[in-house]
Amino acid sequence: MATTDKMEEAVGKARNSADFPPSYWGDFFISLPMAPSSSMSETLVDALKEQVREMVKHVDDPMRKMVLIDTIQRLGLKYHFEQEIDASVKILNDMCFDYDLHFFSLHFRLLRQGGYNIPSNGFNKFKDNTGKFKESLKFDAKGLLTLYEAAHMGMQGDEILDEAIDFARGHLKFLKNNVSPSLAMDISRALEMPLCMGMGRLQARQYITIYEKDEERDDILLKLAKIDYNRVQKLHQEELRNLSMWWKELGIGKRLSYARDRVVECYFWAMGVYHEPNYGRARTIFTKIIQLISLMDDTYDVYGTLDELVPFHETIQRWDLGGIEQLPEYMKDYIRALTDTFKKIEEELAWEGNSYRVEYLKKAYTTLSKSYLDEAIWGSKKYIPTFKEYLNVSVISCGYPALSCLSFVGMGDGVTKEAFDWVLTVPPIIYTASLIYRLKDDLDPNELEQSEAHSATGIRCYMKDNGVSEEEARLKMGKMVEDAWKTVNLEMVKPSPIPIEVRARARNLACMMEVIFRNADNYNYPSGEMKDNVAMLVVDPVPI
Repeated sequence: MATTDKMEEAVGKARNSADFPPSYWGDFFISLPMAPSSSMSETLVDALKEQVREMVKHVDDPMRKMVLIDTIQRLGLKYHFEQEIDASVKILNDMCFDYDLHFFSLHFRLLRQGGYNIPSNGFNKFKDNTGKFKESLKFDAKGLLTLYEAAHMGMQGDEILDEAIDFARGHLKFLKNNVSPSLAMDISRALEMPLCMGMGRLQARQYITIYEKDEERDDILLKLAKIDYNRVQKLHQEELRNLSMWWKELGIGKRLSYARDRVVECYFWAMGVYHEPNYGRARTIFTKIIQLISLMDDTYDVYGTLDELVPFHETIQRWDLGGIEQLPEYMKDYIRALTDTFKKIEEELAWEGNSYRVEYLKKAYTTLSKSYLDEAIWGSKKYIPTFKEYLNVSVISCGYPALSCLSFVGMGDGVTKEAFDWVLTVPPIIYTASLIYRLKDDLDPNELEQSEAHSATGIRCYMKDNGVSEEEARLKMGKMVEDAWKTVNLEMVKPSPIPIEVRARARNLACMMEVIFRNADNYNYPSGEMKDNVAMLVVDPVPI
């Protein structure tokens, strides 16, 4: 016994510790009172929807139509009017008018958002004889804002849109102090996070506040947006309550106390992938598995020793409990929780004939586990790989290829076996979305400081590989993120056998990386901006 105790003590001293803060929310959502749903509000929503549907149907002027479509989408109401909006955007694609800067830019953005590869050379009409954007545009705050948003839909070869971003950004910073309150708020929001890079549900909540101050607002749209937001929020509260209870009953978070307890933040992540009511099951499955992935990540990265991690990965690779006895108790607990959760998801999907999806997820999970092990081996050897070698592993270990597969599991029949075959090949949109995740994480100012000098971070690998300074490495990797977004934009408008609804999950995952890592690491340390965002979306209703 004494020998065993000494061995355990020696292993304990060899373990790392990340000292992650505990869950900010605890049992908050379990004890949160659930307001009963009101049949009166449902009836009112249905009535308001019909009024808006009539608006869309009877607005013939293309400029008014574009404003209406954009407003509906930004208020988070698109899911009510998918067919009407898709039909309207298709008609807009066949139109060509001599729009001013605002409407030309809005037309461009709506079409690229809708999957149409409209060329960018039309923006040349706003340039002067010297090839620069006309000076007369610099006081058009509304037009510059719309241009700025449109330009972020750029792809490789859209140099004019790169110029547009620089031109618009500089003038918007000056103009935001000299415009109406609602426009000033919208400009500040855009400079912080362009629409195409943000989280839809969070942007809808922000835009409700902005739109309410707009003197040209449509009160029917505003009323519908507020009531619908609060109605959906109740659903999100109920889902998060059930997930919090599941997590507490599972108990694995307490037994693996070294790891991050982030079930609420994982649900926030899921809301960024799909917030609409019909994706409730998908959100629930996504949240459960991403929390388990987070535990696995910390086991490899923080707590497990290499002698433990090799058989741990082999057990995950087998996907059964055979040989589990060779693992330490904390790993046994994890494997049991993992296999039990997967089994229940498989049983739930079997009713629809979709249990095959879990087999694809297992493959993605095993690949992710192997990438974690590869990085653990690097760490044990104090090995700094080449930047190319680093990306080959870390684009997988960042988790986004696995999360992309996971995001499909709970969705409806629009996701086919072909979509799962496609996602496991890590096609360009998945790879580049993963690259955004990986590099945004690496560019976190604290990432290099908090890592050990011998550990493989993107910046450290790039510096060593290219003999450059940290500043030069950061500039290069920042440019790589910009280029990756252009590839994501391209993949959303290219003809593809994979429906845009499915590809949109990869884009939304990339957006969540921008949201979570924009100003800080809000997943590891969620008591700041993350806490405020969760409260805005799942706790505080919109004042009616």
